Amino acid sequence: MLGFGLCLGCDSGEGAAQETGAGASGTGTGGASSGTGGATGASGGAGSAGAAGTGGGSSGGGGGNTGEGGAASGSAAGLGGTPSAGATSGGAGATSAGGAALESGGGAGAGSGAGPAGGSGGVGEGFTLAWQDDFDTLDASRWALQTFSWDGNLAQFSTENASVANGILSIALTPEPSDTTKPYRGVELRSVPTVTYGKVEARMRFAKGSGVISALVLIYTPWPADDWNEIDIEHLGKTSDAAQLNCQVYTGQPTTPPVSQSVSPTQDPLIATLGFDAESDFHLYAIEWTPTEVRFKADGALLRTWTTEIARMKLPQNILFTIWASSTASWAGPITDDSAPTTADIDWIKVYSYAG
Repeated sequence: MLGFGLCLGCDSGEGAAQETGAGASGTGTGGASSGTGGATGASGGAGSAGAAGTGGGSSGGGGGNTGEGGAASGSAAGLGGTPSAGATSGGAGATSAGGAALESGGGAGAGSGAGPAGGSGGVGEGFTLAWQDDFDTLDASRWALQTFSWDGNLAQFSTENASVANGILSIALTPEPSDTTKPYRGVELRSVPTVTYGKVEARMRFAKGSGVISALVLIYTPWPADDWNEIDIEHLGKTSDAAQLNCQVYTGQPTTPPVSQSVSPTQDPLIATLGFDAESDFHLYAIEWTPTEVRFKADGALLRTWTTEIARMKLPQNILFTIWASSTASWAGPITDDSAPTTADIDWIKVYSYAG
């Protein structure tokens, strides 16, 4: 596979050739149940309520209860249903011990929220669930672990620092004192499938540690890069209740692939206050990308809408979960003896296509 480098943070001077590694094989899903308000067990997959059809119902299913870490769904038309008469949204779904709830409204749209509130964005907006991963295993047909680094990143990405246990994907930053150039080992886990417009939501806990960056990223990945599209939710370890929301595009003269030297993106970062400690517990993060805007959400709350160069944000993007150490103390905080080891944890990810 060709190597390529990525720019994942603002003011951090990234960009270097990389090579890829392979994750562990195997796949699995949580138990799913159907019927009105289907329930799942601990860390289980989503149970769907309501049946798809052209007539549509007047109201959704009850949402269902979940055990610890489980997800529930309720839908007037069932997930992916297309009622001709339209339908009201499904119930919010009750949760316990941090379980997330998903509700679907009329048409193919689907929205989500954390906990009993439910129902954020996506409803009726043309988003249809394409695939999800509950991380019962690390599926090598869907994800690839990388083994590169760049200037400004104090970590070398490793195939050894990602693990799955009890339905949770953990990505770790660990010290490597024998390596004076890259004294840490981190993770970039990159999806094999790409997204071109759609919605990506993940229930995750970001990593604690000054100077530590953990992130959910969408990025166009050919290297050397002949163009640039990137959408980031990056948690900077110096601040527990904030995240950097960044859109990056190439604004220079068009190139003719293949190129021998990578282009550089124009960044447009915004630091957003989340209203909660992103390091202490799981929360729901979402990126909604359409031809007219990019929306960033946390626990259903809209944090940012980006439209500045939206016409340039149109390329197929891979999904990344990353953890690494920044050398730019003014941006991410100084690296200290307490910065590593540390981990970020992902409960599940759902990827939606966009039909307009």
